Order: sequence, then C-alpha cells, then structure tokens
Amino acid sequence: MNKLIKSLFTGLLFISLPSYAGDMNFEAKENIVLKGKISTVKTSKKYRNVEACQALCESRSSCVAFTLNTSKGSCTILKNVSSEVSNEDSISGIKK
Repeated sequence: MNKLIKSLFTGLLFISLPSYAGDMNFEAKENIVLKGKISTVKTSKKYRNVEACQALCESRSSCVAFTLNTSKGSCTILKNVSSEVSNEDSISGIKK
C-alpha cells in the first residue's frame, strides 16, 4: 500500500512539472537522477516538491539542473551534468 501511495504522489508531482518547467525553461526528466558537480543539497520540507526545488535552481545563476528525490525528500541542484542514472524515486530538470 505504501508503494502505491508513493507512486501516486510521484505521479502527481510529475504531472505538475511539465507546465511549470515550460515556464522556467527546464526539460523534465521523470525517474532520472542527474549526476555532476553539486552546488547545494536541501533536505528541509521547504524544498520537497518539484516547484520549490526547481525554483531554488532558478534562483542560482550557477545552477544548470536539479534532482528531487521524493523518497528521501531532498533537492539537489547541480553546477553541471555529467550523466543520468535511472531512479524511480527521482524527478529532474535541466535548463534548456
């Protein structure tokens, strides 16, 4: 049951990402963790949704991408992207 709730929550987060990401010039990547030089990792409740994580990235001129890990509740913003790794608990975005 917990996996079903997590899947629904992740799906709802991703549904909201494309329209918001389009406004902020991000390319959405569902179930992907982006790897690269980390700028910041936030684990507070304030950054546990796609919109907040993406806004954090947008607010930093050095940020080129973000990854939200929905199971850990962490937002990671990156200075560069070196690779992508599949992860069902993550939603990422790369600046276009």
